[in-house]
Amino acid sequence: PLYNLSSLPRSMITSFMKEQEDIEILNSQIKDLKAENMSLKIKLQEFDSLKEENERLLAIEKKSLASTKKQKIAKVLNNSASPTRKIAIIDKGQNDGLFKAQNVIGINGLIGQIIELNMMSSKIILINDINHNVPGNISRTGEKVIVAGSSGDNDLMIQFAPIDTDIKVGDIITTSGVAGRFKSNIPIGKVASITKDPEKKFSAIDVKPFENLNNLSDVILIWDYQPSIETKNE
Repeated sequence: PLYNLSSLPRSMITSFMKEQEDIEILNSQIKDLKAENMSLKIKLQEFDSLKEENERLLAIEKKSLASTKKQKIAKVLNNSASPTRKIAIIDKGQNDGLFKAQNVIGINGLIGQIIELNMMSSKIILINDINHNVPGNISRTGEKVIVAGSSGDNDLMIQFAPIDTDIKVGDIITTSGVAGRFKSNIPIGKVASITKDPEKKFSAIDVKPFENLNNLSDVILIWDYQPSIETKNE
């Protein structure tokens, strides 16, 4: 039924109008709180993401400090900068004190070497580039080998290893420091397969790198080693 407000006491009318006003205020506050809640949820997601990224970078820094005193983490801007070469571009350059031939590592092993510098970015030649090679060392025996890139996306191979080389599947290969291009004892990879053909002079040895060279997001630049010879694989 419809009420005739004029027949109601003034106090009741005032109370009714105040109640309606309070309801409108509450509805407005609820709307604002919902919007604020949504904004907070978005910010919380961003915070969680940043927290995870920060934890990941701290883990990288902590692990890298075990092998090098001075280091800097750089982000990879492009992991497919060249259609014919295995090149990565990073967000650090001359302004950050980087230098040509500087060794680049990950938390698990060797990644490559800087071959080109700009003020705020640099190019890294990756160790799986088919024209690049790294003097290596078989950890189990100490025998010296040459580790090169291959036609596979994330594969390495040992070049010119004689048939009688004492090497087994699972052997760890590290940098030897020979030729002065790479700091010694940086892990490179693990022997994945060995094919020996008596009719050939050398064995075909495949090495799986410790770093996923096709999907790099962060790399570590080190300063406690100054290469005596710059890479010629530009």
